[in-house]
Amino acid sequence: MVENKKRKNKIEKRKQNKKIDTTKRVFAKEETKIIKCLVIVLIIFGFMYLVTTLILNHSEDSIYQKKKENTSIQYDEILLGTTFQKKDNEYLVLFYNVGLDTKGTYGTLISDYDAKERTIPIYYVDLGNAMNKSCLSSESNERATNASELKINDTTLIKFSNQNIEEYIVGEEEISNYLNK
Repeated sequence: MVENKKRKNKIEKRKQNKKIDTTKRVFAKEETKIIKCLVIVLIIFGFMYLVTTLILNHSEDSIYQKKKENTSIQYDEILLGTTFQKKDNEYLVLFYNVGLDTKGTYGTLISDYDAKERTIPIYYVDLGNAMNKSCLSSESNERATNASELKINDTTLIKFSNQNIEEYIVGEEEISNYLNK
C-alpha cells in the first residue's frame, strides 16, 4: 500500500510538473511574442525618427543658408517721407523707378559716385514702391518744403542742404553729368 501511495504521489507530482511545464511554455511563448512585437515597434519608431531627422536637417540647412545669403542691410534706399529728414547737412536723393532701370544705369551711377568717396552722401527713392508713389505727378514742384509737397514727373536728382532743396536736376543725361563732375 505504501508503495501504491508512493506511486500515486509520484504520478501526481509528474502531472503537476507537466502542468507547470506547459504553463511555463505557454508563458514563454507569450513572452517571446510580446518581445518580438516590442522589437518590431522600436525598429519602426527608430526608422521613422531617422527619416524625419534627415528630412528636417536637410531643410533646416537650406533655410539657414538662404538666411545667411540674404542678410545684408543697406542704408541707401529711403522712403519718400524721410527725404527732408536726413541728419546730414548736405545729401543727394535720386528719385527713380528701380524696376524700370533694366540696364542698371542709375544703380551704376550711384555705385560709381559712392566709389569716388564723395563727401556728400547719396540716397535713392524707388518710385516703383507703393509707399513712394504719392509724389508722382505730371508736373514737378522744385520749391517743395516737405515730402507731402514734393512732386516728381521724371527721374530726378535733388540736392538737399539743411533739409531744404538746393538743386533740382531732371533727366538721365543731366543727372549723369552732375554725378560725374
